[in-house]
Amino acid sequence: MARTKRPEDLLPLTPQVYGVLLALGDETRHGYAIIQEFERRTGEQGTLLPGSLYNTLGRMLRAGLVEEVPAPPDETDHRRRYYHSTPFGKAVARAESARLARLLRLAEANDLLVDPA
Repeated sequence: MARTKRPEDLLPLTPQVYGVLLALGDETRHGYAIIQEFERRTGEQGTLLPGSLYNTLGRMLRAGLVEEVPAPPDETDHRRRYYHSTPFGKAVARAESARLARLLRLAEANDLLVDPA
C-alpha cells in the first residue's frame, strides 16, 4: 500500500509554488490572473513569470496541490485554463507558512529583522 504524503514531505516550497498557493487562496483563477493577484498582494513583480508559471502549475498538478477546473460560464476566452487549490495544497501552504513563521521568530530573536522605513 502506498504511503500517503504528508504536507511536510514537500517542504520547503519554492517561492513560485508558495506564491501560486498564496495567490489562489480559496479562489479559482487562470494563469495570468494568478500572476496579477500575486503581484497585487505582495508588490513583487517578476517572481511569477508566464513561462515558468505553467511549468510550476504542471508540477503542482502532478503533486496534487492544485487541480484544473472548468472555466466559469461567462468566460469568453476558451483557451484559458483555470486552477484551484486542493485541500492537500492548502495543507501544504499552511505547513510552509508555519515553517516560515518559525524562521521569522528566530530572525527576530537574533535581531535580524529590518524596521520598516
